[in-house]
Amino acid sequence: MGASERRRAARHPVDLSGELFLSDGRRVPVRIKNLGRLGALVQITDLEEPVLEGERAVLDHPQVDEDERATAQRARTACAVVRVELDFEAEGIRRELAVYFDGGPRPEGYVA
Repeated sequence: MGASERRRAARHPVDLSGELFLSDGRRVPVRIKNLGRLGALVQITDLEEPVLEGERAVLDHPQVDEDERATAQRARTACAVVRVELDFEAEGIRRELAVYFDGGPRPEGYVA
């Protein structure tokens, strides 16, 4: 699925906490800013932990129902980090990550 097809899938604005599991057992708390069936946009305030485009990850997030709305149930979905950007705001510097739920492998060293 190309980038244009991923962007056709709706993402809905949310402001929820989540956790991103990365290779070698790294875990980073995130704020989920939008969420859809095929991916999410998350913000990270911890700039110490490197996260790179193309990296494999697992996102702990609310499940998405048939209407593509976040529910109270949680899910852990394998994903690829497809974009990393720095966001400079008055409150501080944040990283924004776009993740794509591609159903691929979990990161190396992932422990549920």
